Amino acid sequence: MQIKTVRTKEELASVLLSPEEKGPDFAYWVFSGVSQGGQWENMTVLTPGTYGQEFVKTFGHYHNDPHEETYRVVSGKGILLLQKKHFEEGSWTPNKVDRFIIVSILPGDETLITQEWGHSLSNVGNEPLITLDNWTHGHTPADYEEIEELHGMAFYLVKKDGTADIEPNPNYIDHPTPEFMTAAEFAKFTKQLI
Repeated sequence: MQIKTVRTKEELASVLLSPEEKGPDFAYWVFSGVSQGGQWENMTVLTPGTYGQEFVKTFGHYHNDPHEETYRVVSGKGILLLQKKHFEEGSWTPNKVDRFIIVSILPGDETLITQEWGHSLSNVGNEPLITLDNWTHGHTPADYEEIEELHGMAFYLVKKDGTADIEPNPNYIDHPTPEFMTAAEFAKFTKQLI
């Protein structure tokens, strides 16, 4: 197992709701080669905390590769944000999404993500959020650039009155009504897609 990625607050600044706010210096670490020849390739460890009101999160990305990705929660409490690509006349319109799904994830939960969904993990607990994934196809800058140019996902996940809430990202147009699901509900939903 080796460190693949370390994301600092400074590196997340372009996708944060309030990049000037204080918060943990290190947001998350990704380790690769977790299980040699096994089901899981990577382990992500997200620190607990917030940047202002916004929960610590992963950068967010799409897959330009057609393969699916599965996440499994090892420990902690998280929320997976997913946004479905919008196409107009066959062309992707990055600043508009067809659906936005908020999935609560707990230890033992698994979520399958297909190519048309941008996604980001947030730690909403008081301990590190640790997940495994089976992504072996690498990432290119193109996987991240649309979310970076729009300064994050279509909604920011924020802490209001001690609980998770959402704040629309003004760089997107025609925000869809967010859908809230458990991991089990999302699993049923994705089975209908594949």
